[in-house]
Amino acid sequence: METRIWGMRGGTPVSGSDCSRYGGNTACIEVRCGTDLLILDGGSGLIPLGQQLTEKLGDRPFIGQMFLTHMHWDHIIGIPYFLPVYRLQGKLVIHGIAGMEETLLSLFQGAGAGEYFPVPMGKVKTEVVFEELSEETRVGDAKISYYYLNHPGLTIGFRIEYGGKSLVYITDNEPYRSSNKELVKDDDDSSFLARIDREVIQFARNADLLIADATFADEEYADLIGAGHSSVGDALRIGLSAAAKNLVLFHHHPLRTDDEIDAMVEKCRQRVEKLKGKLKILTPGEGETIEL
Repeated sequence: METRIWGMRGGTPVSGSDCSRYGGNTACIEVRCGTDLLILDGGSGLIPLGQQLTEKLGDRPFIGQMFLTHMHWDHIIGIPYFLPVYRLQGKLVIHGIAGMEETLLSLFQGAGAGEYFPVPMGKVKTEVVFEELSEETRVGDAKISYYYLNHPGLTIGFRIEYGGKSLVYITDNEPYRSSNKELVKDDDDSSFLARIDREVIQFARNADLLIADATFADEEYADLIGAGHSSVGDALRIGLSAAAKNLVLFHHHPLRTDDEIDAMVEKCRQRVEKLKGKLKILTPGEGETIEL
């Protein structure tokens, strides 16, 4: 299994010398399971991925499977600009949970209207279809499962298992904690969120690679409770509790500089060392590949 990061920002794309190492595109990950192509989310990172795929494929057809965690802009903005669907024959299957298809159709119709986009979406060459996720989906020999996360709107995380290795992608998730109690209406809500927190950890159990939401610095979180995102400490806690082998901090705040991310990574590594843990904190930049 090969995992390539094409976008690891949250919110909005950014550019500049302060974010050149980790990159400025929003959420998009390419996963290769043998010859099968899986794409996690369609943020602005989907645009350079599409350009590279088109160049590499030449006249050959494009075949790919896209898995969407949710429909917020930073996870879908690249879809109308995905070059292979305009240039190549083939098929793109977009997987999501119930309720996403209507929103996705509106995106194509709205973003594809002449007022917003110069090329009619009806001009695509690739067949684009939406498939509602079942409890477990298979693409070739890869098994893909999902679990609901704590984020405004319907949001899910994915687990991909292939060749004895596992990748877990948990972005846009705010773990439950006692300080969140003012956000819930009653004890039933509190109990529900606490269960989600435990089950997210179980969902990530023994992952070879965990890619986890780390939008906020720990010291920022107190002022941002309820935003639907994790702190760096939350991502580390999930990784350690789930006994994951490798962790990538993901969905970085658009104003977070490379140096600030480096400092967060170093704090995590020091914490793991202090606890005598085995979790490795990886630091892939945009366009870099992790092989499992």
